[in-house]
Amino acid sequence: MTGKPLDRLSRRLRIRTRLGLAFGLLLLLLLGLAALSVVRLTGLSEALNRIVDEQAAIRDSVNEINRNAESVARKLLVLMSPDSELRVTAYPEIASANSRLDDAMQRLALVLPPGPRSERLADVHQRLAEYRASYVDVRDLIERDDFQAARAVLGSDTESALSLFVGAIHQLAASEERAGTAKARELRDQIDADRTGVLALCIGALVAGALLAVGVTRSIVVPLKRAEDGAELIAQGQYGHRIEADSADELGHMARAMNTMAEAVGEREAELRRLADVDLLTGLPQRARFIADGDRLLANLPEGERLAVLICIDVDRLKAVNGVLGFDAGDALLKGAAAKLATLFEGVAAYGRLAGGTFAALAPVIRLDHGAALAAQLREEVEHKLSWQGQSLDLSVSLGVAHWPEHAPDTEALLRRAEQAMFEAKRLRQPVAIYNPSAEAARALHLSLLSDLAAAIQQDQLRQFLQPKRDLRTGRITGAEALVRWQHPQRGWLPPGDFIPFAERSGRIRQITDWMLARAVRTLADWEAGGHPPLCIAVNISTLDIQDQSLPARLAALLSEYRVDPGQLQLEVTETGLMSSGTDPIAVLHALKSWGVRLAIDDFGTGQSSLAYLQHLPVDELKIDRSFVQDVDGDPRRQALLRSIVGVGQGLGLTVTAEGVENERELAVVQGCGCDLVQGYLLARPMDLPDFEGWLSRTG
Repeated sequence: MTGKPLDRLSRRLRIRTRLGLAFGLLLLLLLGLAALSVVRLTGLSEALNRIVDEQAAIRDSVNEINRNAESVARKLLVLMSPDSELRVTAYPEIASANSRLDDAMQRLALVLPPGPRSERLADVHQRLAEYRASYVDVRDLIERDDFQAARAVLGSDTESALSLFVGAIHQLAASEERAGTAKARELRDQIDADRTGVLALCIGALVAGALLAVGVTRSIVVPLKRAEDGAELIAQGQYGHRIEADSADELGHMARAMNTMAEAVGEREAELRRLADVDLLTGLPQRARFIADGDRLLANLPEGERLAVLICIDVDRLKAVNGVLGFDAGDALLKGAAAKLATLFEGVAAYGRLAGGTFAALAPVIRLDHGAALAAQLREEVEHKLSWQGQSLDLSVSLGVAHWPEHAPDTEALLRRAEQAMFEAKRLRQPVAIYNPSAEAARALHLSLLSDLAAAIQQDQLRQFLQPKRDLRTGRITGAEALVRWQHPQRGWLPPGDFIPFAERSGRIRQITDWMLARAVRTLADWEAGGHPPLCIAVNISTLDIQDQSLPARLAALLSEYRVDPGQLQLEVTETGLMSSGTDPIAVLHALKSWGVRLAIDDFGTGQSSLAYLQHLPVDELKIDRSFVQDVDGDPRRQALLRSIVGVGQGLGLTVTAEGVENERELAVVQGCGCDLVQGYLLARPMDLPDFEGWLSRTG
């Protein structure tokens, strides 16, 4: 329980305070340990000195007693001398030795502590007293001149008492030596115990220091790790994460600062995300948010009402308004459309601005056929007259509709379908178009063919087919029309109708035309080299080709390379192509004509060319479209029309060819109307070059 208050207390302290306290505490531990060691060492040293001094004093006293006892023993022998003078001089010396002996005994008594050791000293005093009593007896006997008795006492009692005294002194010295040794041993044991204690204290200090270091380090590292993990989460975009700040130190301040930063960055990013999701001009959701709103709407539809329509709206003529009146006028148009959209769908549907003048709305419906009614209502609401700076602006829109879940499973895919329908409405100039899956399949096929077509030209997948043309007056084959076929490696033979229109729209038709011209010229050169009778090959060229100013020069170089007579090559351009050409094609046609190439108008009667325009074209042949030939034998009015066309063509000095003749009845009418040449299935279907040459050989 005390750990938590201490932990809370430490967290209130700054890191530098904690570190200072930790180091101070460690220093105090070390200083206390050092002081204790010094005190103990001083005490042990003093005890050792006392033992040494005591032993030295005892040893000195014992030695002094021994010396004086030996001196007394020698002087006692002098007392036995019959010479009285010697005895007289010996008495003071014996007295002096006894006095020194007493002094040594007193010093020894002072050194010895009370206790058993003092008791041994009392025994020594007893022996000394016995010796002195015997000495007094001997002296008295000598003074009475009883030398015989004195010698007897001296030889027995006095020497024995002196020997016992000396023995007692030696025992005392040995005992004191043993006592000193025991004290030294105790002191050594104390030193060992103190060393163990100091070592234990050192270990305890180290452990305490380590625990203190771990505690201080953990109080710093754990918040740092927590802050680091929080910073990583914030860096990953989790701006709602908050770092725990449970301390008042620098780390707590840092954690709170990082939390404040995360909150501020999160708010700014949310604002940026909101601005990124919202169109600044109209205030409507942009594409990504519209898709998200749409997905939520679809997910929350009740089980019995799981139908919806997505309407894509595009403002017409927005570029024209921006270009003529400026972008402010265009912005006014868009704001008006957005206001109408918000009024109509607020709270009931998802809606937004996709880009430019394109808007979208996703609304739930009871039945899918309600989508057309909703689109009509939307168009009626959005289209309006807008007055801007005195200018009256007409707002018109094109709409594309896609059904959920029939056309797509989610908002994003449904939006693509609706956009495709909107583009189809613009292309067909219709106000509203509903998504058609078959049209998308055709577009997917065209997109696939776009890349395949380039490979077909490079890898020689195209084939030249020839359909013969016959002169009705002579019955001879005068030439053939060259038609292109595509032998696709996966799809097999593809008729021209599957790829020629697409090639014209994508611009690939020029590459096909160049391939057809090169193949036709090469065929003419091979026929001439093989000795075949001269025939003319006609090649169709597109609207883009007759706008190409470099076509005459390229064709002239090709004819020169293969040394082919230009009169054997005929170029056919449709009447519709002539009229739809963006530039005047007459200059290109005259340039081709100047090189000697023959020219023909194909599918005549299907366009809107006037006779005045026709007479300015440098053409040699007029090919009547098969729509005028088909079933002509059963309709007198069509026969009269055919006869008139033949008359006009021949009146302009042109050779007239009837295309698409498929039976003898049609041939009879065509021949009766005066056509010069005939072409069609009745004569022969288109054939590749070997089959065509074989057919020529068989027909003669």
